[in-house]
Amino acid sequence: MEKETETKNNEQLIVLSNKKNLSVTGTNKVISLKPDLIQLDTNYGGLMITGSNLELIKLDNVTTRAELSGDINGIKFLDKQIKEPFFRKIFK
Repeated sequence: MEKETETKNNEQLIVLSNKKNLSVTGTNKVISLKPDLIQLDTNYGGLMITGSNLELIKLDNVTTRAELSGDINGIKFLDKQIKEPFFRKIFK
C-alpha cells in the first residue's frame, strides 16, 4: 500500500498516465469543474486542464493532492492565480 505524505516546501508533482489519469500535488483548491475544463489553484499559480469527460476523482486537503480522469488534451500553467467568480464567493 502506498503511503501519502504532505507536500513540503511548496513542491509540486504532476503525473499524467496514458493521457487518461492525472495526479497533481500542491493543489490549494478547485476553481472550476466542467466536463471539458478543470481549473485548479496550485502552489505555482493557476493550472488549466482541458479535454473531454473530465472528472475530479479525489481531492485530499492534507496531502494537497488532486486526482483527475478523462480524455486529457492539454495542461496549461497560468502566470497568476485564478480568480474565483464573483457570484461563487457570494453564494458559498
